[in-house]
Amino acid sequence: MTRCRLSIFILALLFATFQPVASLASDDPNVVFIEMGGSEDPRLSGVKAGFGLYDDHTALLAGLSLLGSSNNDDLFAGINMGVRFHPMDPFDYPVTPFIGLGGFVGYSWEEVNADDDDIDNDEDGDVDEEGETKTTIKDTLSAISPEVGLHIDLMGKGLLTLSARYNVTTQGREFDHWFYTFAFSFPLNF
Repeated sequence: MTRCRLSIFILALLFATFQPVASLASDDPNVVFIEMGGSEDPRLSGVKAGFGLYDDHTALLAGLSLLGSSNNDDLFAGINMGVRFHPMDPFDYPVTPFIGLGGFVGYSWEEVNADDDDIDNDEDGDVDEEGETKTTIKDTLSAISPEVGLHIDLMGKGLLTLSARYNVTTQGREFDHWFYTFAFSFPLNF
């Protein structure tokens, strides 16, 4: 899992380095973001990318997520949405606190034996041949997440966001956890 975290970090740095600077057409820019984070118990790490719509006191966020769990050996892919409330425009002040609420819905998958299901799963013309497999949904995960954090202005070129969220999940209370993240957001005109 350490190699995965290093790869995500390097990709984020490359993305931040080569991102073109967008001129701010309005006082409330829209952003594209990439977020990375993790938790200790249960052992999770994840990456999220998406878009955000900002105004003076709120931000609406939506994106795609990957969440890996070493506790139950799953990789969940899914969508996430959220809202954040801040007392002032984070693009006008060096540091801006916020509170928010978000949600995640995703699934994990696995390869299973399919040599007795009367379907040509590998599309080679032979039905139910020995060793044939298919991909199925292994597990699902949903979470609702209250969060608190800080936006740090990157000298007018974007935001660094640090946050802590408590994920209340559909996996039971033993899987609920604090998830700590950092994100880079870059203004866009769309």
